[in-house]
Amino acid sequence: MRMRKLITLLAVLTLAAPLMFFGCSGDDGATGATGATGATGPQGSPGQDLSATFNLESCAICHDDQNVRNGDAHQADYDARFQDNVVTVSNVAYNYNNNQHIVTFNMTKAGQPFNCTQTSTGAKDPRTGTTEDSLGILFAEYTAATRSFDPPAPLKARMSLGSQGSATSPSTLSYTAAGNLCTSTVPDNVLVDNVVTPVGDLSTRNGIIVVYGRDDVNGALPSPARVVLSVFPFAGLSETGPAGVNYVSAANVTGCEKCHTVPYLKHGYIYGRVAGDNTNDFYTCKGCHMDNGAGGHQIWQLLVDNPQRAASFEAAGETGLTPAETAKYAYKTRLMNDVHMSHAMEFAYPQSMGNCATCHEGKLAATLTDNNFTLETCKSCHPVTGGTDLPDADGDFTVDTRTKNSLNKQAPALKNILPPALHGAMNLDNNTTNCNGCHSVGSAIAAPVFGAIHTGYDKVIYGVPGTKYSTAITVTIDNASFVDNTNILSFGFHATGSSGVGGQAANSANIVPTILVGLYGYDTKDYLFGPHESSGSPSKRLLEFSTATPPPSNNSPRITVTGGAGTWNVTANLSDWNGWIDNGSVKRVEVGVMPSLKNADNVVIALNAPSRTFNLGTKAFEPNFFGNSIVRVPGGAVGGVVSGCNNCHDALATTFHSPDRGGNVVVCRLCHITKAAGSHLELQSRSIDSYAHAIHRFQDFDTGSIDFDDPVEALHYEHHVQSNFPTFGIEDCRACHNAGKFNVPNQGLSLPGVLSNTDFGTVRNIGTIDNNVITGPATRACGACHRAEAIIANAGFGDAIKLANINSHMTTFGYMIKDTTPSSILNVIVQIFSSFGDNGTIVVGP
Repeated sequence: MRMRKLITLLAVLTLAAPLMFFGCSGDDGATGATGATGATGPQGSPGQDLSATFNLESCAICHDDQNVRNGDAHQADYDARFQDNVVTVSNVAYNYNNNQHIVTFNMTKAGQPFNCTQTSTGAKDPRTGTTEDSLGILFAEYTAATRSFDPPAPLKARMSLGSQGSATSPSTLSYTAAGNLCTSTVPDNVLVDNVVTPVGDLSTRNGIIVVYGRDDVNGALPSPARVVLSVFPFAGLSETGPAGVNYVSAANVTGCEKCHTVPYLKHGYIYGRVAGDNTNDFYTCKGCHMDNGAGGHQIWQLLVDNPQRAASFEAAGETGLTPAETAKYAYKTRLMNDVHMSHAMEFAYPQSMGNCATCHEGKLAATLTDNNFTLETCKSCHPVTGGTDLPDADGDFTVDTRTKNSLNKQAPALKNILPPALHGAMNLDNNTTNCNGCHSVGSAIAAPVFGAIHTGYDKVIYGVPGTKYSTAITVTIDNASFVDNTNILSFGFHATGSSGVGGQAANSANIVPTILVGLYGYDTKDYLFGPHESSGSPSKRLLEFSTATPPPSNNSPRITVTGGAGTWNVTANLSDWNGWIDNGSVKRVEVGVMPSLKNADNVVIALNAPSRTFNLGTKAFEPNFFGNSIVRVPGGAVGGVVSGCNNCHDALATTFHSPDRGGNVVVCRLCHITKAAGSHLELQSRSIDSYAHAIHRFQDFDTGSIDFDDPVEALHYEHHVQSNFPTFGIEDCRACHNAGKFNVPNQGLSLPGVLSNTDFGTVRNIGTIDNNVITGPATRACGACHRAEAIIANAGFGDAIKLANINSHMTTFGYMIKDTTPSSILNVIVQIFSSFGDNGTIVVGP
């Protein structure tokens, strides 16, 4: 390595353009402490000249969890919720005596006897308006022939055997300290059609008794409001009747735990599985989600079937359906309907609904049996007509993307996939139609069976059922070298494997790779020069090269690729950055490959994109470089719990990019660099930390293109921004990050970044910032979530005061500088890292 250039501070500062501090805190932002007065910004006033010394971010001084909260404190706050097995229920028993239903059980808290009557005072949580604590007891009768749970006849609604936290509860709940015995007594005088009707002794009926509840809460999600952030959830079960219950769910609680809490807690406090016993999966749900109950969320089907009607229906408080609409959108409260509809139609669910194995792994044979091939099953995922088939209020079809939440996972409308010649006479509004009349083994009509139409696996991700393409087909970076005097980086990689049959067949020899080389800045995890950046006229990528035929017109001229059919060699000329390399500003590079491969159906399949960090000085790969340790490996395991992006996504990037970007967040970062502003998200950087934080807080994309006067577009926007991180708390940093990697960024290990402006033309209350700004790592990463909170506050219309306060705070203890020229961010990076040089000297680029 040639001798580094040592440049004095004065020389560096002459390189820096006179950039001005941009006061985002309000209309009368304060003048900086030193430096010449700069031009007035659109939401701030005179700022500080970059040619003067400006403040580095000092967040870590206070945000150390001793004085002020930090990332560990966020995680600790989350960990205070959903504390498993602290409150326990045992020995649930039932007796019928003197025309009364009597349920007894024991409760403990932290191993000590617990008075069940003290689980609720009826007081309201001022934060949420909900009762702090609750206890409920439900009974559901089981019919083995139909595998269904329903209230005992003659009841037509769920049967309560006791509760606390309800002023209208008919039960008497008592506690006897001797023996730690809880007793709930309910008279057998229920009303059916306004007539007092006894149910009788439940011990003669096969069914389940569920005791469930929570002791204390830690808030509630704004949407869906039915999720309560409990602290100490509890549940107990008992079976009744001569035969008991032999029900085995076709779904798995472990499927829910891939995205939600571990253990899974429905509504935030109802155990999906009691005492870790997988033989009672979803038993606790059956007390409410009865197989013959009338469903009450008609908005779900309306959202995808007729979004215009959904907008007016919601505006009317979800009332006013016509008799015809009521009949059309009627459904039963069975779990299949509630889970399928909510995940396919309401939630921003990041998978294809055809990926049944997510929830039904190991049970697909029972799930996709012809007996289940009914119109009710189909309509639980598919709209009948489909919102994508209807124009919005303006007469155009912008609703086409809005109803999909920008995810390609919505099931297509039945009318678009059912051949009209065969299905034209079918009443698709009739939930009782059975498709298996024709679609079954032995049918006189040679129609495909359920298991042939749906394999249960996303055909983009799986070549054969149960095996991902990314497991069977792999790409490996084998070697790399760097020659100092020519600045030529060389590396080789190969691909192996094949998967699938027929239309699913794919072979690694047909991979069309895109090569990327990113130049890390200093000792940080970020790229000083990203491969996706462009320069020249006509514009060319810096270090990104696709081997596609014909080649992209903007392929990098600095990269040459030879070979093919499974083995490739690459040379990358880094001469344009030899000065940065010589003085140590660039010490490492990340070499990455995005392997694009199509199956026989001409569909791009999901493969993992490998990358390796290469040290230009030691001429060796650096396997444990910092950049690989921030985010958990997608699909990896930590502490025995599967973790990472693929928990929810199954194969990263298949629903928001192309499938060749999977398996490696470091490759995502090769394009998502700190130097670029977020092109779709307001006031965010393109860097992956800013993007991921804002996206998972459900800040919406491209708000300037939304017509808020259109009720459909406004409805979609409101629903999107009111969504929540699926572990029931964005404070759950560990869901994505490795331990110890979610505190304030080290200023020497992360580059500054550029934040975007506001998306103009909106009617929201966040003010107008009409230029990009340069900020520090903490403002970019940690601030991303806080800015998103302010932007989506008040049902998505924003909180200008909160946003101004955030910007003011982060400017006071850091910096926000106008990004006035393409070189602005580089100049800021040089100046900041000059302060980390040796003995007062400064290491910078040429």
